[in-house]
Order: sequence, then structure tokens, then C-alpha cells
Amino acid sequence: MAETGLQKDAMDVLQRWVDQFNARAGGAIALSSGGEAGGAQLRLKYTPADGTIAILHFVAVNAGGRAAIRVQAFEGPTAETSVQAGLWASGQLGRRP
Repeated sequence: MAETGLQKDAMDVLQRWVDQFNARAGGAIALSSGGEAGGAQLRLKYTPADGTIAILHFVAVNAGGRAAIRVQAFEGPTAETSVQAGLWASGQLGRRP
């Protein structure tokens, strides 16, 4: 499948994959996805139990002049874990020290 407009399409491809997964898995634990308009961040998320979240966060970066994707997994209480994942991603993108 050829993709154009890669920044937006990366999020679209991820969402299609998540939708297909959820349809096949039967909804026992539904995955969701997220990202940002610039396409530098993509996330897979699910809720393993009430009040908790698991996030697999992908960040596209320039590492020594080469394109790279950094990945980090987070799991814990929803609010704290979401903040932790966001701070990590911002740091990877040079938005925070």
C-alpha cells in the first residue's frame, strides 16, 4: 500500500491497524491510538484495569543525521502514566531538557 503525505498517513495507518486488531480480537481489551498532527509521535494504548493505562509510545527523531524511531513502554495509573509518557516524548524531541 503506497502512502503519501507521510506525516498524517502514519497516524492513519496506525489507526487502521488498531481498528483491524480490535475487530479480530473481539474487544476483550480494546487498543486505541493517538498521535500529533506533525506525525512525530504515535501511541498505542489500552486499559488493562480500571484506573490504569498501558502506552507504547513511538517518537520519530533525527539521531546523528539519520532518521530513527525511539520506543518506550509505560504502564500505571492513568493520569501519572500519561504525563510521564508525554514528558519522555517531549524530551526525545528536544522540547524539554
